Amino acid sequence: MVNAVEKQRGRIDILVNNAGVTQPIKVLDTTVKDWDRIFDINMKGVFFCSKAVVPVMLKQNYGRIVNMSSVAGKRGGGLFGGAAYSATKAGVLGFSKALAREVAANGVTVNSVAPGMVRTDIRGGIESIEEEVAAVICFLASEEAGYVTGEEIDVNGGSHMD
Repeated sequence: MVNAVEKQRGRIDILVNNAGVTQPIKVLDTTVKDWDRIFDINMKGVFFCSKAVVPVMLKQNYGRIVNMSSVAGKRGGGLFGGAAYSATKAGVLGFSKALAREVAANGVTVNSVAPGMVRTDIRGGIESIEEEVAAVICFLASEEAGYVTGEEIDVNGGSHMD
């Protein structure tokens, strides 16, 4: 995927890791298969995509990586996210900070967005704040955000405050 984009466009400036799944079940009801599936998508996806694109961004001394976390990763679940979902979304926050430290000197920023209730394929028809989330992602992906890295931006209408 990365090779194809780089070949077609000549460079890769932005990566938004936005895949995610949840399963609203309690720890005692979570199977290893459930746990692994959620970690494979929510954590390994962020790791593999970032690992693939970072060499390109380092070579060009520029890049923006935005990783989607969740309020569940900061407050330990919620209405819909079980423990596995919460753990992966907390993991995204830690991974993002660690990667940001590794690549900051090369003009690459890595940040996270932690939305609250947003209408997605996971959520269905819940009331949406997706425009506000998109605006934050666009800012973090922009040249203007060059001095913002290792940050987590909450977009949750006050459902969690640090």
